[in-house]
Amino acid sequence: MSAARDVAFRFLLKGADPFTRFITWVSFTGLLLGVMVLTVVVSVMNGFDDALKERLLSAVPHVVIEGASEVPPGVAELPEVDAAFAFFEGMAMISRGRAVTPVSVFGLGEGGGQAFGDIGAHMRTGSMEALTAGSRAAILGAPLAAHLGLATGDSLALIFPMPGALGLAPVQQRFELVGTFELQAELDTSLVLVALDDLDGKVRERSGDSGVQLRIHAPLEALTVQERVQALVPNARVTTWMQRFNDLFQAVRLEKAMMFVILLLVVAVASFNIVSGQLMLVRKKTSAIAILRTMGADNRFISRVFLLQGLLVGCLGIFAGLLLGVLAARHINGIVGALESIFGVHLLDGTYFVSIPVSIEATDLTVIATLSAALALVAAYLPARRARNLSPIAGLHG
Repeated sequence: MSAARDVAFRFLLKGADPFTRFITWVSFTGLLLGVMVLTVVVSVMNGFDDALKERLLSAVPHVVIEGASEVPPGVAELPEVDAAFAFFEGMAMISRGRAVTPVSVFGLGEGGGQAFGDIGAHMRTGSMEALTAGSRAAILGAPLAAHLGLATGDSLALIFPMPGALGLAPVQQRFELVGTFELQAELDTSLVLVALDDLDGKVRERSGDSGVQLRIHAPLEALTVQERVQALVPNARVTTWMQRFNDLFQAVRLEKAMMFVILLLVVAVASFNIVSGQLMLVRKKTSAIAILRTMGADNRFISRVFLLQGLLVGCLGIFAGLLLGVLAARHINGIVGALESIFGVHLLDGTYFVSIPVSIEATDLTVIATLSAALALVAAYLPARRARNLSPIAGLHG
């Protein structure tokens, strides 16, 4: 193996003509850029996925016992459960003067306000503690309040659609705005929080869904908690946030997979540039291969020489691409900021993000390196196979 390695280095570094060396550098650069871009894109998509989950899980139920009016015995004592409380969820129209906006209304039972600690940490005005029974208090997103022209202390009306004998019979309830929050997510323009006991009984029965909500400290373990809760209340329907938002996260995973495949094809094209460079080197070294054969080198030795050359180019390109990709991902906001200042285009305008989230995962880096190395191995094998099949007589005559 050491002799094959020495010959491979000599052929690659000193034995190639300028054009062959140029093709080799093109192969190396193509692999580097392909792997770097793939690493950056996957890391950024991981970041957006994590940010989406974090913001969504800060305001939606983790586990729900549908139809329950009170917390079943033993549920609140489960070690994974941080809080358990009755709640109502329904659609309504929020009215202020001539402005009317559809919203999602959450009625929180005792302990519900404290359970929404993530929203409480993002309050712009007021606090979650103001949501007490009988206060007729409401908390909504700051962007929604600004759209309706509401300030703390203002009165607002929630109009709930109710089925009646002649169609819909809306029920209106008035509340006072006691606080606003801003999660920098879609919920800022669609969520209204009120105390459960302040909602009309008919509204709770006929205008939405009621039940018991569980907040758990590890939302990604919601399915495990669901099984334990279902064992405690076998006759109830227990759902998780994963089931409610499965389509959304499935779309995110599909988008990530498609981008991975598309960029992996770029890496494949760069990998197969190795074929061109190595085939040219094989042709250039036909006489040298014939001399090695007459000196006793067997087919495996010749094949190993050119296989090592191709793998050297491929592995160096992959390693450099991963290194630069990780560095670029870590400094992506600075890079994007520089590009925005040059071209005058702001990529995050119109979104809830103030910076690009990034999550670099070792598993993704391993998959990228493994698949890229496999492509480089296939690309290096083809010229190596051609080299081992060359006739030494034809090479010597040439």
